[in-house]
Amino acid sequence: MNSIQQFLNQRVSYHVHELSLPAPNQQQMTDILQVAMSTPDHGKLKPWHFVVINQARIGELINLLQNAWQQANSSLDPQRAKRLASYLKQAPSIVLVSAALTEPSPISKQDQVFSAAAACQMILLAADALGFGGVWYSTDAVELPNVRQLLGLQDKHQPVGFLVLGSPINPRSKTRSDVSEHSFEWLGATQLSPWGQSETVNQEATNEHS
Repeated sequence: MNSIQQFLNQRVSYHVHELSLPAPNQQQMTDILQVAMSTPDHGKLKPWHFVVINQARIGELINLLQNAWQQANSSLDPQRAKRLASYLKQAPSIVLVSAALTEPSPISKQDQVFSAAAACQMILLAADALGFGGVWYSTDAVELPNVRQLLGLQDKHQPVGFLVLGSPINPRSKTRSDVSEHSFEWLGATQLSPWGQSETVNQEATNEHS
């Protein structure tokens, strides 16, 4: 296993309470986002939109989000709004990743969204390569009324992830699943075999006839 494979196998997600300052500075963040330009992009649409929220602005963002949620839905439990914001409040920095959809287009909306989602993973890997850590959170908070406008999003933007980036407090490793549990080989119509077993079966059959 070469060094790149080892790096990829060792990547872990750090939840917001496992991260602290320093966050990537402006040049480091630029370098991290630049890596996302290598994301697979069907049709060369470049459907990527990144909103960087530095730590100094996060408190302001949280207040605006909570007010927007409560104004939009008077029945929204304030505690729920608080919980929705809590994972952002501690963040050293945040990148909101969205798909900037081109419609109409011969490239499906799904493909464009998938490209933006793939950019999230590229950003996490690039952050790790610079010694930072991160986590990919869902965009449930963005889908509540009045929030998209606060974040400067247009109708064409479909959020795919809040990425929290910072410095791991306690770097750690993670036990990985065996890929064989998730992999299969197609052997013809409706026929799947656990990956690697067909070669064994073929070798046994060859031995029987030799």
